[in-house]
Amino acid sequence: MKPPVMPSGTSALPKMMLGFVVRRCAVAVGHEPSPEEFATWANMQQEGDRTFCLFGRAISVAEARLILRHRGRPVTARNAAPHEQLRDEAQGRPAGPAANVTLFAPAAARLKARRT
Repeated sequence: MKPPVMPSGTSALPKMMLGFVVRRCAVAVGHEPSPEEFATWANMQQEGDRTFCLFGRAISVAEARLILRHRGRPVTARNAAPHEQLRDEAQGRPAGPAANVTLFAPAAARLKARRT
């Protein structure tokens, strides 16, 4: 599956929730990872003979602890499997606002309409 194309012609990387990354680590280590285990796993990824950092740079144990607390956060992921990708991103549309977000422009228009 090809990644969606942005209007400028560049390919957009898919997004996935951090929880999927944590789940990959849990499968690799065989149990729910501690922050120390997650940081070590993320910093020592293998692809053939190459070792690389999963997040583009080494993460600390404190950063791993933060990641483990915010598993619902979407992140750009070059190797996100189709079932791990956020649906709006997979269809080439930007993700919409969450259900608990009120957009300013429509709210301002409603307020203005009430005043007139």
